[in-house]
Amino acid sequence: MAKSIKQLFNRRSFLGLAGLSTSSFVMPTFLNGNKGDISLPVAQEPTPDYQTLREGEAYFDTNKMVISAYKSMRYYKKKELSYHYDQIRIYRMECPDFKFGIDYSEYFRTLDHKKAALIFQGKMEPSLDNKFRYEDKAIKLGTVYCYWIGSALGVPEGPLPVKARDPEIWWPYETVQKRADELQKKFPALVQVNQIGVTTNKRPLVSLKVGQGKRCIALVGAVHAGEAGPEIILYVLENLLENHPDLLKKVSVVAIPSANPDMRERQVKGNPWYLRRNANLVDINRNFPANWGDVETTYGYSTDDPQSNTYRGAFAESENETVAIMQFMKSHKPEVIFSYHCLASIAGQTLAASKDGLQSKSFVDRSNAYANTLWQGMANRDAAQEKVLYLCTAGSMPTWSYKELNTPAFDIEAPFEAADLAQCKTDQTDRALLKKYQEMHLRGITAVLKSITF
Repeated sequence: MAKSIKQLFNRRSFLGLAGLSTSSFVMPTFLNGNKGDISLPVAQEPTPDYQTLREGEAYFDTNKMVISAYKSMRYYKKKELSYHYDQIRIYRMECPDFKFGIDYSEYFRTLDHKKAALIFQGKMEPSLDNKFRYEDKAIKLGTVYCYWIGSALGVPEGPLPVKARDPEIWWPYETVQKRADELQKKFPALVQVNQIGVTTNKRPLVSLKVGQGKRCIALVGAVHAGEAGPEIILYVLENLLENHPDLLKKVSVVAIPSANPDMRERQVKGNPWYLRRNANLVDINRNFPANWGDVETTYGYSTDDPQSNTYRGAFAESENETVAIMQFMKSHKPEVIFSYHCLASIAGQTLAASKDGLQSKSFVDRSNAYANTLWQGMANRDAAQEKVLYLCTAGSMPTWSYKELNTPAFDIEAPFEAADLAQCKTDQTDRALLKKYQEMHLRGITAVLKSITF
């Protein structure tokens, strides 16, 4: 009996009591061989630096920050300790030195709430007598903040970093869904919206087919969460439908505006640092069954390392998102695939293709022809940089497209203009810069579509 009771105590972590040791309880007297009533745990005052709140979260929602936390389990439903929550305090600090693409979570770990501004102090009623929630509307778009939430006593929960991202530059998942549905309603003869799978977190993966032509090109966005995709792709589709309906009777565009919406949504809701992988922490663009077993070491990461930002996954096509993309491409058999990358909703003119493609001169010729057509259409020319970079790695979508479909596929990467690259790679994209690249890609994709009709 004593052994089974001790096993029960050892399961305390499953009850949210991982911080308690068995010595924190008065042991039942019968465990000592004595008869009598079983004693209950005694509520004890923790040390002064104990945190009275746990599981803090901060996220951006349209025009406000939402900061929340739960009561620590030592205090939950203990009336004799409820005085700790007579006041709740919210601290906020701006972080102008944070650099997107350079700094990650480590930037925030040494920040001290004592140097932050106290923006709220007062009574706050918790939901279900457990969760405190605060909304901060006195924020500025484009600013990185760090929050702490604390009670009257004890150490505050935090730091809780978050960035106020412009929803006109970083489109929320529901905006992407809504705009796709609106296109289908407005142009029912030319637009089909379908679900092609679900993400790791069971979000629907949405695709569009725009046009009536049998021949098509494919556009894929946000394979990497912190990069480009829906803001450019849906803009291109909307304008093609408005201004080139006759062209779309001859040729089609098939598109997956956001291939990694789980982590894209985390970025949209304010995760300050660059996110790349999916919710399983797998790089989708290293998960395709094309030389998948070859270990690549780009960016100082190894694709066989689960901790790596370029981790290829436990096995090829292990991810829902990868499988959905593959099935989509096999179904539509596009003439060419453009996948939008770079950073912060901007993809430029740099085109990367599979390094394996260099094995076939005819494939290189076809790839170069599509690239030149895109560049000509974009009209932002730079002859010195207009060269396809054959460097896409094992497990990438361009390598899979070459080996499986014999279809040219490009990762669209950095802008040619140094100032534009400097702006987007630090997550400083503004509406004017996004508009510039939306228009540029509209011109380029229109030119590619016209070339296919001949």
